[in-house]
Amino acid sequence: MRKEIVIAGLGGQGVQRLGRILAKALHDKGFLVSFNSEYGPEARGGLSFSQVVVKESLEDWPEILKVDILAAMSQEGYNAWISKITPESKVLFDDSLVKSVPLLDAHQYPIPASKTANELGSQIVANMVMLGAVAAVTGLLSLEELSEVAKKSTRKFSEVNLEAVERGYKLGSLLEN
Repeated sequence: MRKEIVIAGLGGQGVQRLGRILAKALHDKGFLVSFNSEYGPEARGGLSFSQVVVKESLEDWPEILKVDILAAMSQEGYNAWISKITPESKVLFDDSLVKSVPLLDAHQYPIPASKTANELGSQIVANMVMLGAVAAVTGLLSLEELSEVAKKSTRKFSEVNLEAVERGYKLGSLLEN
């Protein structure tokens, strides 16, 4: 089993944090995981990507070969990766920030990450909503496993972050798997 996950967005959206927490949760569960991040020289606003690959062996290639799951937090991130998906890929996108390609030959799912974050009173937790959705769609982590790692990810992890992860996980669980 190999799962290739790309989180794409802009600097300042928490793309790197989302990827690190997901990779750590998968690793803690016993999966072989590689994590790679890319970002531009801009502190905020430049393209930012996290790549999480769940591998079968240590010798398995550690980088993205084909995208199984793309989570797009910005239009720029969506545009940068959409050409690399396959008909079997699942594309999750923040429906407030991304306009999807309607006739694309892939499974596309709007995730109200920004809307949900605003309902929780903190736009900055949109990445945690998307984290929950991505984890649910992989089918590799339970909400409890993800929440445990997420809580330990930083000293300042707040209850609103945990609520965002839970809401995102519920949204992702509603999608066809």
